[in-house]
Amino acid sequence: MSFTKCPIESLPCKTGPSKPKRIRTVFTTEQLERLEQDFLKQQYMVGTERVDLAASLGLTETQVKVWFQNRRIKWRKESLEQKKAKQSQFGVVPEEPPGSDSTEEREIEAEDEVDKTQ
Repeated sequence: MSFTKCPIESLPCKTGPSKPKRIRTVFTTEQLERLEQDFLKQQYMVGTERVDLAASLGLTETQVKVWFQNRRIKWRKESLEQKKAKQSQFGVVPEEPPGSDSTEEREIEAEDEVDKTQ
């Protein structure tokens, strides 16, 4: 693989063969409804439950696993935003400036990093 100068800031650019970009999974309405239903029952899908769900939806186990990881992140962010909204409604000042990673958000990210290894 050789490198050439990129037009932007003269950074090296890769040339030559590279891995094709992964195609994003597009879930059907029916798949999303079923995934959401199962998520409401339990936020972690593991083992044979995940295998069975993937098979029934015509998805791979990895697709189901990643969907649950992403959905947990969304769920936690929504919960955190609701908590902050309630605090501000009652005049409680947030401990950290907006835009900074809170301890709670870092813990969420760490949990899902652990989950990726399962």
